[in-house]
Amino acid sequence: MHDFGQQVWGFVKTLGIAAFIAFFCIRGFIFEPFKIPSSSMMPTLLIGDYLIVTKFAYGNRMPLTDYFFWQTEPQRGDIVVFKRDGSGLPGSFFGLGETLFIKRLVGLPGDKIAYRNQTLFINDRVITTTENGKYDLQLPDGNRIEADLKTENLLGTQHQILRDPSQAGPELTETIVPEGMYVMLGDNRDNSRDSRYWQWPSWGFVPKSDLMGRAEFVFWSWDENWKPRLERIGNGLRAQISWENGETLNHAKGGLTA
Repeated sequence: MHDFGQQVWGFVKTLGIAAFIAFFCIRGFIFEPFKIPSSSMMPTLLIGDYLIVTKFAYGNRMPLTDYFFWQTEPQRGDIVVFKRDGSGLPGSFFGLGETLFIKRLVGLPGDKIAYRNQTLFINDRVITTTENGKYDLQLPDGNRIEADLKTENLLGTQHQILRDPSQAGPELTETIVPEGMYVMLGDNRDNSRDSRYWQWPSWGFVPKSDLMGRAEFVFWSWDENWKPRLERIGNGLRAQISWENGETLNHAKGGLTA
């Protein structure tokens, strides 16, 4: 009987260790959940959204290090989770580990980038937007405004952004993005602390070693009253590709619509 008890305990321990290793491998190398605590990525991401983030999107990171293997390059328009000190923005993987942040990647190494008159310029081209009406936006102080809902064409991909017509926005002169660095902006352009503000009046950059993964889709969502937003479940987060003839292609189920 004693031997049987030891065998059961040994089996339980083995199962527990296997489960821990499986969780560590999946969470560390493959996928990880992310919760949205702020409005900086509205209308794409809402407070209360829960996302799946691919950890291997830009290569796999050796645990507890900044060493990558099987590296791949980030793409313009990706929604990226990254770490950064001193930005003052909330966010974490289910409250586990270090604080992480989420923005849209708009600038790649070697890009010439500027921002003025609420307009983004990349490589001497104006990043154009089209009007999609108004959006009822609650500000962090609790006040509500009618924001401008726009579709932005980001040199080949499309996604929606919000603009507060009462805000002038920061002015940043033309800069070349350094090698190994990236520029991040929030889709809620006038309510996001991002690359425009971290080192103002200069641009702030995120190094490749600080990129933690790419957001893929929403797997759950609550509103402020803990009511499930079932219509958001499964929404893909890969921006649409824009073809020269004006057609678009969705990368994922429920992808953003122009």
